[in-house]
Amino acid sequence: MSSAFLQQLLSRRDTWRGRDLDGAVRGGRPTGFAGLDRLLSQGGWPVHGLVELLCPLPCPPLLHLMLPVLAGDDPGARVIANPPERPCADTLARAGVPLARLLVLHGERDGLLRACHEAAASDALSVLLLWAPAGALPAGTLRRLHLGAQQGRCLLVLARPRRVARQPSPAPLRLGLECPAPGELAVTVHKQPGGRPGDRCHLTLLPEHLRRAPPATASLAALTRRPRPALEAPPPRPLAPPPPELRP
Repeated sequence: MSSAFLQQLLSRRDTWRGRDLDGAVRGGRPTGFAGLDRLLSQGGWPVHGLVELLCPLPCPPLLHLMLPVLAGDDPGARVIANPPERPCADTLARAGVPLARLLVLHGERDGLLRACHEAAASDALSVLLLWAPAGALPAGTLRRLHLGAQQGRCLLVLARPRRVARQPSPAPLRLGLECPAPGELAVTVHKQPGGRPGDRCHLTLLPEHLRRAPPATASLAALTRRPRPALEAPPPRPLAPPPPELRP
């Protein structure tokens, strides 16, 4: 390899120089939390692809962590798939999430994973937040989700149990989450390009206006059960008089 070609490679913005954080690609999606942005080598969430959040499921604070990116300016749709409880429409609206472009998805395991892959690869989504269904997720399934999200330029965030932390994964970014106190979240880096495993930060999840809002995993009735107008029976039609030949 010639020195000129090597210098050309090193001058590229997408060349990662091992553990050199300055050589990592910046320009990620802001997380909405300054401490987390500083922790991540891209300065935020990846623009697209698979991210794994390893936490004690169901981990309700996870949705609060993702509210800023769900409320981002990207015009694409948002999907919350297989949440442990119905998200609260009022909390989502207060956080700026565009409810008109939000879909909450439920389904059986295989159908759910297939739908998430197709949605992420469709180029119609901005963010897909998926709570992993019960059972092991093979490496091939994770790889397809990652490639689909890359193809569709979608950020696919997958919540998985902490016990899978030692299992290999194609996700370039894997974070561990712990809840030391209500409204707080401890984040640990398990894997990221240009980052050091074990780096940590502590986040305060709920700004003041959200502390007064209902929990993020309350009823979604405002989104899924809009009241329907009562059906009124039409007024009775008057009986037509019988023809003359049938009159008594």
